[in-house]
Amino acid sequence: MFNTKWTSDLVVGIEDIDQCHKYVVEKINEAYDRFMTGPAPDGYIFDEILVYMAQCFDYEQMLMMDTCYPDFLAHRDEHEIFRQRMIDIRTPRTASASLSIDQLVILDHWVNHHIRECDAKLGAFVGDLSGGRCKTA
Repeated sequence: MFNTKWTSDLVVGIEDIDQCHKYVVEKINEAYDRFMTGPAPDGYIFDEILVYMAQCFDYEQMLMMDTCYPDFLAHRDEHEIFRQRMIDIRTPRTASASLSIDQLVILDHWVNHHIRECDAKLGAFVGDLSGGRCKTA
């Protein structure tokens, strides 16, 4: 079942990341609404979501390195596994095709899991930092 809605439990407390997440959730909802009201949306919306998510991943990873986030490698690996999965389901032969409901469900599930579990931990870590940056010797 589709369940991505922007709710307070998706807020991680890092403004740039929260804005990114909110945009992705809005785009997923837009695509879902199009499924419910008419023909399947064009694949470009899937590509737009993925490009935007890649930018969010890059920002998160820079922040994790900047703050010496202890779970950096595991978090980065989740991003890379997701990127590869999206490449696998978005092949050149399907690039111009309509977005499938299966692709949307994968996005929905991943966003819900990743934000609530991984990104929430990052938000808590950054929020707990007094100086906001790594301490160097």
